[in-house]
Amino acid sequence: EDQPDKEEILDFQFEWIRAHTQKRVIQLAGMALASDFTPRKVAVQLSKDLYRLMEPQLKPRGVTIQTVIEYREGQYFVLAVNILGIDWIPLMKWVAEQHVTNPNVALGQSRKDNSPGSSPGAKKKKKTMHDMVKTFLVEMRRRFPSRNEVVAYFLFFVYRRIHVFVAVPLLRICYFIFLRYGVNKFILNAVTDDIFRYVEKKGMEMQLGIKRNNDQASFMLAALREIRSGDRKRISEDGEEDEDARPIIGPLMGPAVKDDNNEARTPPDFSPPDVLEFIGFETDLPVGFLRLRWALLHTTSSFLKDAFYADIMKYGNIDIGQWSANENEIGLPKPPDGIDEGSFLNATLEYSYLMPKSAFVKANTCYATFEIIHYDNCCLVIKEKTLTPEVPYGNTFVAWTQYSIVNTGKNTCRMVCSVEAEFPNGQPMVARQIKSGMRSGCAEKFVSLGETICR
Repeated sequence: EDQPDKEEILDFQFEWIRAHTQKRVIQLAGMALASDFTPRKVAVQLSKDLYRLMEPQLKPRGVTIQTVIEYREGQYFVLAVNILGIDWIPLMKWVAEQHVTNPNVALGQSRKDNSPGSSPGAKKKKKTMHDMVKTFLVEMRRRFPSRNEVVAYFLFFVYRRIHVFVAVPLLRICYFIFLRYGVNKFILNAVTDDIFRYVEKKGMEMQLGIKRNNDQASFMLAALREIRSGDRKRISEDGEEDEDARPIIGPLMGPAVKDDNNEARTPPDFSPPDVLEFIGFETDLPVGFLRLRWALLHTTSSFLKDAFYADIMKYGNIDIGQWSANENEIGLPKPPDGIDEGSFLNATLEYSYLMPKSAFVKANTCYATFEIIHYDNCCLVIKEKTLTPEVPYGNTFVAWTQYSIVNTGKNTCRMVCSVEAEFPNGQPMVARQIKSGMRSGCAEKFVSLGETICR
């Protein structure tokens, strides 16, 4: 009679050890992204490389600069750049060459219009003055995603349309009166693509911001606050007492589902949908598939809102809507009679939240939409579209993330998280910078989600 009890105790001990081990694995993955060891050494090496490489990189473009490392603390550093002189002829020639060799980069060229009614066979309506102004503004935004493209097109236009003897004095006057900051920022943004290409070759990610010298003190203060906050978090996570004292959020995952104890039954021809461009996180989770699906999708679940968005990610003003179809059925372990799980596909859920400020970006509101791509008892795929119109260049890109969860049976599942950037109107000059920031930010978010699930 005692034999079944002993087996249950052994099973419980095994499950506890497995869950605790997987949790530590995910924490180690997070430490690899945000540990105190790697980023500091990388920042030291990278700051030296940029200090050494930026001047010869800009010299052929007619720009003479002076650089100095003014601040370096933790994973942050400030490289001060003083533009001493501009030879306008090489700079204009370089901009013109970029326009020819890389037309996908926005330099004010006309772009494909995918808006409704833009097809040749579309019925034309009589336009009012309001419609014409609105169309003009949309076209200008399409042509010029940011001020960098305005400056680039201005230099390109002057180079092609105005004789050099007139163009150079004109540019000098404009630079002295009102174009200094715009041109300086354009020059530095133009070289960021080379910087990020160099960083990616070394297998690293980096966030970069170009600030006025007046804003330097506030940036360094914000960076110092993030460093101190990260140090406190690491100290808390390294302490055994604090680790044990962290609240268990199992109840927010919902009750255990009996069918999660069974072996996974995967059809022979099953293949999950393709992942996005960059895989940010991949791990096994010690949680039943059906239970996790309920926690992520069901309308009565508060797991994402309370345990992840509010507690871990520190989002504010969280507003989560309802599913566009089958609101009360999506996420249930078993659908009610008469409900086909195939009808859950392409259902969407919209939500918004306030992203906390960082050293690089102010607090901003994000607008996201979940869409169910695959839904059955062996796999769940959720695709998320995120718009961030309040961040720099936020109107030029869409952030796509995808969560693929596969049922591996015996109260386990496998999660693969991926991310991809989309530029609907063509890539701006800082596209590589946007992609790098998106990859690093989403990787941290993916790791935090896996860690939260294990709690």
